[in-house]
Amino acid sequence: MSSQSGQRESIKVVAPEDRPRVIAILTVAFAMCPLLRWLYPEPDRFLRHFAGFLDFYAGDPYADRSGAYFDGGDKGALLWLTDKAPRDDAAMMRFLLGSVPDYRRTETEKIFEKFGKYHPKESHWYFTMLGIDPIHQRSGLGGLLYRHGLAILDEAKGLAFTEATSLKAARLYERLGWQIVGEVQIGSSPPFFPMLRPSLERGASEWV
Repeated sequence: MSSQSGQRESIKVVAPEDRPRVIAILTVAFAMCPLLRWLYPEPDRFLRHFAGFLDFYAGDPYADRSGAYFDGGDKGALLWLTDKAPRDDAAMMRFLLGSVPDYRRTETEKIFEKFGKYHPKESHWYFTMLGIDPIHQRSGLGGLLYRHGLAILDEAKGLAFTEATSLKAARLYERLGWQIVGEVQIGSSPPFFPMLRPSLERGASEWV
């Protein structure tokens, strides 16, 4: 798929062999993410644990080909889980509590427990990670990549959930049809924003 955003960009669906490439893209892209740097405030800890966090938080989108990235430039990547590939939240929590600083464990557990309360009970897709290389940010590429994923979602007529890690990200998602359904903030954490995007078959008011 090619789209226009200053130049033609080729978007490739992720496959198992793309995992190292996507990890590299997202490691750079999330170096200043409010959630990730709250979990892993020291650079060494962030670099040691980011790939593991990605494996547990994003599940296995590579096997299910549930993600996309800009081919021929590694400018950004987007990962999601379909309703056929649920995440193992218990395993994720074990990883988090074993990798964050000791003083952040209690708040981390509460943050993710509260995230879980906003997950729809209905079958849904879970958009987990959108990251653009910092040297290519503010170029419209994030919206371009997200629209690619949402087109696949809309074709499947699915309900979607995500967690925006900043108000700026939430505003971008709102322009793409998402709605903020709550705010999660515990102790020293920044605020995070659970969001829903209704399926084409149902209106947003049914979910809020």
